[in-house]
Amino acid sequence: MSSNFQKTTSNFFVTLLIGLIVVSFMFTGYESMKGAPNAIAKVGNFPITSREYQMEYNRQINFFKNAIMGGKDLSSKDIERFGIKDTALKNLVQAKLQLVFADQADVVASPIQIKETIKRFDFFQTNGQFDVTKYKGLLRANGISPKDFEEDITNQVYADNAQTLFSKFPVSDRYIDEIGRFKAMRYNAYVAEIKESDLRKFIDVSKKEISDYLANEANLARTENLFNERKPQLDVPEKVKASHILIRTPGSDTEKAEKKIKEIAKEVNTRNFKEIANKYTEDPSGKEKGGSLGIFGRGRMVPEFERVAFNLRPGSISEPVKTAFGYHLIYVEKKIEAKEAKFDAFKNEIATELIRQSKEEELKKLMSEVTEKVAKAMENKKFKELKDLKKKYGFALDENTRFNRFEGSLGNITIAADQTKDIFAGLQDKDANFFNFDLAGKNLIVSIEKSYNKDLPDFDHKKEKNGLQMVLSNRIKQTVLKKIGDDVAVKQFVKL
Repeated sequence: MSSNFQKTTSNFFVTLLIGLIVVSFMFTGYESMKGAPNAIAKVGNFPITSREYQMEYNRQINFFKNAIMGGKDLSSKDIERFGIKDTALKNLVQAKLQLVFADQADVVASPIQIKETIKRFDFFQTNGQFDVTKYKGLLRANGISPKDFEEDITNQVYADNAQTLFSKFPVSDRYIDEIGRFKAMRYNAYVAEIKESDLRKFIDVSKKEISDYLANEANLARTENLFNERKPQLDVPEKVKASHILIRTPGSDTEKAEKKIKEIAKEVNTRNFKEIANKYTEDPSGKEKGGSLGIFGRGRMVPEFERVAFNLRPGSISEPVKTAFGYHLIYVEKKIEAKEAKFDAFKNEIATELIRQSKEEELKKLMSEVTEKVAKAMENKKFKELKDLKKKYGFALDENTRFNRFEGSLGNITIAADQTKDIFAGLQDKDANFFNFDLAGKNLIVSIEKSYNKDLPDFDHKKEKNGLQMVLSNRIKQTVLKKIGDDVAVKQFVKL
């Protein structure tokens, strides 16, 4: 068994058994399927049970809650917007297609392998030995029969063994040597990316032009409409600058934490808050920073904390505040009042922007001038002048882009495959080392340092082979499962 399989399965059952995810939903339009009364869908001969779907659905909910929503519970609209129900079903279909492949490839999951896999789970052991009483008890407590659990493990062993077939795709040592040779043909380069959108703000617009522009009713309306679109971003929301001392509540033992925060509250004041915070706070981000949270607006903190912070008078410290993280003492240093953006304050700025958008000839002229200056500085290796131009015009400049014949360009500025191909053609056929690409909305200037290493001392043959084998195996797996998916019937019995 692979360690990834054990880790994934173990993590799932730990999550299930300690009840971290509790999400309910209802199936509608249920139709019973012969031989699998709890199936919501069928992939070939393999059913997707309602229990499997519930678990995958919950896993998706938990992922989006923590990775996208910052711990905030998802609403029904969020669930629909993220397509969580469809994603959960698609993931299960893919898992079942791998079982179809395992079946077609005559993959074997021996009873001994299944038994040993189950016995290795820590939460079924007592003193390092498999405990059948604990095994049955934990499954019963979570509403899972040993038969269903062992069938799940059997399917996962099948899938894991099938994955082993994919991972054994052969890669010859000679092929890896060729990759090393191509990687050794590497060059360093300066790359500048000059965009029209970055230069437009340097086009001159006079006060008279602005005045004349706004004197036209249609232009004034256009300016005001753009202001109204941007107003939510231009408004300054209410903010506070605050620090806190956090005492966490370990497990269900809150009395000790509450007692400690009350003792600290007696000792702390506005003069010694930073010192006391550094000494006591259990918030790692606030340690050595006096518990500082910086300046923040509404929606950044949990509701209980936010309610106190925004209602507290500047220059004062709160009573102990209980949240899911523990007990807090909050010190509000100052408040920044909300400020609504007014059209008169922004109309000249927006009008200037709109006028610049109409000056296409001026933009082309400026683009040509800046490109010529940058190209000359780069070609003549006047790097101080190049950096001065970058500082003035704000274009992107990468002083350490690397090229090799296997991976193409490696740097902070994206160079498309077509341009990379032209660069290597120039390096090999024309003995060129300077390239200027006139692209849609931007110019890309590349100056190659004409030296490369024929040897690649840092080339790890084994690591390269393993990495390539993994990439090729994944591609083969995707291709095979797509082909199986095209041939195998997928039936859905439930409206999700």
